[in-house]
Amino acid sequence: MSVDQLRDALITVMPVFPLPGAALFPSQQMPLHIFEPRYRQMVRDALDTQPYLVLAGISDAQEGENPALPKIATVGKITAHHRLSDGRYNLILEGISRAQIREEPSERLYRRVHCTLLPEPVGELAECAPTDRMTMLSLVGRLMALARARSPSVSFEIPEGISAAKLSDFVAERLLIDGSARQRVLDALNAPERVLQVTQSLIELLDELAPRSEQVHRWS
Repeated sequence: MSVDQLRDALITVMPVFPLPGAALFPSQQMPLHIFEPRYRQMVRDALDTQPYLVLAGISDAQEGENPALPKIATVGKITAHHRLSDGRYNLILEGISRAQIREEPSERLYRRVHCTLLPEPVGELAECAPTDRMTMLSLVGRLMALARARSPSVSFEIPEGISAAKLSDFVAERLLIDGSARQRVLDALNAPERVLQVTQSLIELLDELAPRSEQVHRWS
């Protein structure tokens, strides 16, 4: 089911899976291991009805049964699953759309949210200034050079012909480790802001990895 089909089907209230330090991007996939009883129930319900749930990144510092949810999360589709003998699940969740979420009452063990799907920018709106795109890709190249110096087998191929908006999601999914940095990219709804967030996070990552003599002034 596409974003338009999902919207047309009026599936607006969905289960939510809060996950510390996580952010799922549209068109990207995330493997998940489901073991808590409430989330086993969530997966069973989704598989019995519509195989969709919302993945919401939460802060690692949050504690308790009901941590605060972000305003922006991702609607994902369960594209593959395997139920283990003890009731746990291994599954693949594919990002479908960014969504603005608002918690709703739930009679189930898990939480539920109302979702307003957020359209991805298209055409000119999906692009940024060419120099900003080049800066981001230059930082990717420098990061890969550092990685290959430590492990020559590391590879990272940039897809050809994709928009700046999708490219920034692609880079964030594969290269950004920090959960708050990934969430900032997820929160960015236009291409220039998304590219800016990825660029800033790559600079911070390079500062952590590069020798002190090669830090931030070298990347600016």
